[in-house]
Amino acid sequence: MDRTDRIRKFIEDRFLVEFGGEVTDDSDLFKAGVMDSFGYIQLMSFLEDEFSIGVTDEEMLTDVFVSLDAIDAFVARKAAARDAGQGDASCAE
Repeated sequence: MDRTDRIRKFIEDRFLVEFGGEVTDDSDLFKAGVMDSFGYIQLMSFLEDEFSIGVTDEEMLTDVFVSLDAIDAFVARKAAARDAGQGDASCAE
């Protein structure tokens, strides 16, 4: 299962939604009623654990990722930075 599928599965399982109908990969999950702020925090925690990335408070608050596509792109950027040796100061907490 690739990264996108793992994120999709978490969202579908946690929020009891299925992608492909009214909710697509680029749907705003807040506006679609899929996720609220508490769910967003759960999602960010999952991403940190599942992909060994750090998500700073600033990223969570200023770069709110509302669609599967945006969430996946964020994880890809964070993982690439980690793998390139740029480190991730938030993982050192």
